[in-house]
Amino acid sequence: MLPSPKFLFVFLDGVGLGTAGCHNPLSDPCTMPTLTELVGTTWIAGTDVQLSKQLFKAIDAQLGVSGLPQSATGQTALFTGRNAPQFLGRHQTGFANGSLRRLIEESGLFKQVLAQDGTVAHANLYSPAYFEAIAQRRLRYSVGTLLCLTAGVTFAMQTEYEAGKAIFWDITGELAHNRGIVAPPISPGVAGKRLAQIAQSHTVTLFECYLPDFAGHAQDWSQSCRILQRIDRFLSTVVENLPAHVTLIVSSDHGNIEDLTTKRHTENLVPLWVVGEQATAFAPIEAITEITPKILQLLSVSC
Repeated sequence: MLPSPKFLFVFLDGVGLGTAGCHNPLSDPCTMPTLTELVGTTWIAGTDVQLSKQLFKAIDAQLGVSGLPQSATGQTALFTGRNAPQFLGRHQTGFANGSLRRLIEESGLFKQVLAQDGTVAHANLYSPAYFEAIAQRRLRYSVGTLLCLTAGVTFAMQTEYEAGKAIFWDITGELAHNRGIVAPPISPGVAGKRLAQIAQSHTVTLFECYLPDFAGHAQDWSQSCRILQRIDRFLSTVVENLPAHVTLIVSSDHGNIEDLTTKRHTENLVPLWVVGEQATAFAPIEAITEITPKILQLLSVSC
């Protein structure tokens, strides 16, 4: 009997598919050499790859609502399958407080997987300092954090990190000290291998990386290239160590880093890159709202 499918969802904040040129670090094959080789081309507008175990296509993040796509509504749409901008009547930046939390409570990916008797893991490392900042109202909950809270999912803390069962959002952990975490940084390759191992033990595993969005807002070419090279080493190692029954899904909430002429988000389509046994099942997807329902459908069929 074949093992049930598992899914590893890697969220890259602020990655769109733009035109090639000196404004777009994604169009330079040197920024992500291994991923360019794996996909067969750079990550730019018009890229369309459909193989037996690999899919790469552009999908919509604007969702029929005018204005620039934003993080709170985009991530809510990704992780619930609900059209959050349409629900609010606008794109909402930052954090999913207020009525967006209702969508996450009703349709969050983690809660729905658990309802199907699956298991879930948020691979991101958290710290007491983060939750203290929330309590003091210096920070607000991210969509990914609310996915865990509304589903009763345990957060990975420093003990899990030291045991190789968590990764900081910057992949290497170089910025972890900002959250009061004392731990030596790891290489992107070690992080990629670690994430693939975590995904082996859960029906759905999520990892969120915000680096591309920060680089896009900074409009810094050198910083953008360094970040994309880090992501290249990280994701290529994930693929290299991906268990046969685990399918990798990579997508984003809106564009940003692909157009350094502006520090704002863009209206560009975003990537959907899927690697693994279930890749072809994602071919019909045209918008970020369709990823979570597809995962749930494939899990339901395998039961």
